[in-house]
Amino acid sequence: MTRRTVLALGAWAAGASVARALVPLTQAASTARASGALVLEAPRLFDGTRVIANDGARVVIRDGRIVAAGTAASVPAPAGALVTRVADGTILPGLVDCHYHIESDPALALRQLAHGVTAFRDPGEWMEMHAPLRARIAQDDLPGPRLFLTGPHIDGDRPAYPEDSVVARDPEEARRQVHRAVDEGATAIKIYYRLPLASALAVIEACRLRGVPSTAHLEILDARTVIEAGLTGVEHVTSFGTSIASPMAAERYRQAVLADNDARRDGRYALFAEADLDGPQARRLYAVVERLRPFVDATLAVFEAQSTDATPRGSTLTAATRAEGFAKMQALVARLHAHGARLVMGGHTEVPHAGRGEAPWRELDLLVAAGLSPTDALRAATREGAAFLGPGGVDLGTLRPGAAADVVVVEGDPTQAIARVRQVRAVVAAGRPVDLDRLRTL
Repeated sequence: MTRRTVLALGAWAAGASVARALVPLTQAASTARASGALVLEAPRLFDGTRVIANDGARVVIRDGRIVAAGTAASVPAPAGALVTRVADGTILPGLVDCHYHIESDPALALRQLAHGVTAFRDPGEWMEMHAPLRARIAQDDLPGPRLFLTGPHIDGDRPAYPEDSVVARDPEEARRQVHRAVDEGATAIKIYYRLPLASALAVIEACRLRGVPSTAHLEILDARTVIEAGLTGVEHVTSFGTSIASPMAAERYRQAVLADNDARRDGRYALFAEADLDGPQARRLYAVVERLRPFVDATLAVFEAQSTDATPRGSTLTAATRAEGFAKMQALVARLHAHGARLVMGGHTEVPHAGRGEAPWRELDLLVAAGLSPTDALRAATREGAAFLGPGGVDLGTLRPGAAADVVVVEGDPTQAIARVRQVRAVVAAGRPVDLDRLRTL
């Protein structure tokens, strides 16, 4: 942290307690434990919903929890507290990445922690695949990130990703897979698109009985039907393709994907390019969304296609058609948001227009480009993302007394320019400072 970011600026700091030390956050961990309190200060504070301080903010942390958060005038700094101040910063809740795939790179989750992602959900991977990350966290005594896992996808015959799936041949097998996964620690369950409708409905009901969220990559299942049946959330904007297309186009796409899973790679862009976002099918979808307000994890960044991009190997579409399809995907996200969908942020780990560990940032860029305000995008990455996690996320995504102390401080004001989330100056996870310089090298 530079000298500029730790020096006090402005009258907002004038009344602060003098019985404290002003130090860089990465030097404060052991001393903060001894003194009992860690304090973050900056001009602004975004609490997960709105900016509640613009000319001086303070957050007090003790024993892994937020003790107080608000204006500097209303929140005194405890005597002896360790104080880290970012002179032109904004304090906000730790980011929640609702769609992160561990793959075979556990260090990437730690790099994202240094980028402000203090919690993530892996929607579709065997629990044991996270053992190396858990071991690294324990071995290095790291404070995070928090892991929310679903276990493998529940899919039908000829699964799209056999190594990451369990196959349910009927509704009873689907129900049993839900109970097995929850018993093993799953905090949500993910339906994959080849699962027949009756089995998908059985998963949704079993999740309701177990008190965990259900989410789905739909693609060839009708989003309207499963949302009305109680599905908690939808992964990927492409899951809405067959719900907005004409019935003939939707069935043509459905049959192509049933015959060949890879048909969706080109087909989804062609389907969206042709879709009428104001047509009767789309209006039926908006009515369901407006009534039931599902979570939507659009993962726009993984589908991003620009007219200047090289054509992917094997694609038969022009770059222009792919870009047109992606533009419709973005436009649909804006419409879903306008009709009450609870948008969250899912980075999807590796995406075409972002560097390693930067997918969540790119997703926020694209949500704003789609029409959300920067404040809306921040809500997606904090309050709404935490809510989508289910009961385990109840104390995340917000800055309030009693909440978990997962906190990020960025330079500038991300409610005015979302790119400011990239300027991470401090991260606290579970009440403990994160060594940014170390984790950014992973």
